[in-house]
Amino acid sequence: MRSMRVGEEVLGSDRRRLGTVERLVVDEQAHRVTHLVVAGRLIGVGRVTDVDGAHLVADLDGDGLRRQPEARPDLVTPPGGHWRAPGGYSLGDFLGIASALIGQGPYVPPVHVDLDLSAVHEIAPGSPVFSGADHVGDVSQVLTDDAGDVASLVVRRPGILGRRVELPPDHVMEVIGTAVHVDLSEAEVDALPDYEEPE
Repeated sequence: MRSMRVGEEVLGSDRRRLGTVERLVVDEQAHRVTHLVVAGRLIGVGRVTDVDGAHLVADLDGDGLRRQPEARPDLVTPPGGHWRAPGGYSLGDFLGIASALIGQGPYVPPVHVDLDLSAVHEIAPGSPVFSGADHVGDVSQVLTDDAGDVASLVVRRPGILGRRVELPPDHVMEVIGTAVHVDLSEAEVDALPDYEEPE
């Protein structure tokens, strides 16, 4: 666990400055910090490590940061009026995850972050899929293998025909609330194979 401060410097994997912590993102239902906003982008706390209690270091560089989801209003919103910021913080220091699911236990002020946080978000049918800021489709099915692990996502592309493609899970970079962010361009998503219903 580590105390987190708005305004704290964040370094990249190359030890160059990425920016500062602009806001902390919480899952209001789970009362857990899930992401940091750095340079207007969302970085999952699992991607950040503490160095000697003095620096936060992310596992990505400047280019990697630019590929992270933007802190857009459809993903993160001001926390609801029922949510109270812990002592020493203002409500403006925080954003809430839109459509977040119930997660784990509460945090204790000042805000501590478990840097090994396991995912509290979930991919489900209807989850929007984004490539950067572009909405490239919606999950129509989550396909699993015999062990219950995700084998692929069936993504319905936008448009009248609603073509469905099969997306391997190793292209999923981040799940925020129920929004899925992939490391493929829109053209690469369009080039994925069509999903064939099993007979």
